[in-house]
Amino acid sequence: MGRLEGNGASRFIRLMQIYGKNDSMNVDYATITAVNPFKLRIDGWRFDLESDDFEICEYLSKHKRQVRISGGEVVGLEFQDELKVEDRVVVVSYNNGQRFIVLDRVVGFED
Repeated sequence: MGRLEGNGASRFIRLMQIYGKNDSMNVDYATITAVNPFKLRIDGWRFDLESDDFEICEYLSKHKRQVRISGGEVVGLEFQDELKVEDRVVVVSYNNGQRFIVLDRVVGFED
């Protein structure tokens, strides 16, 4: 197999198509429609999922980490690059479409 084209999300979907299908899981694109609490709408759906229907990977939310830089002392970093309204995301559904995980933010690049 040659190099897969496209962004990370499209390459991930293509790998799933090539190496196997799991009928109990689906990968979809969605849009964040609200924050605090979070809501999202999967492409093609007419309603939003409420925050108790899905989880979001930690790195997509405001969170703290402890790091040691160049062998120095441990310092705390607070990451604030959280999801915003209208962000495009990749969502995996499981448990026969009853639960969802937001895997990553999807971005496009202009030429």
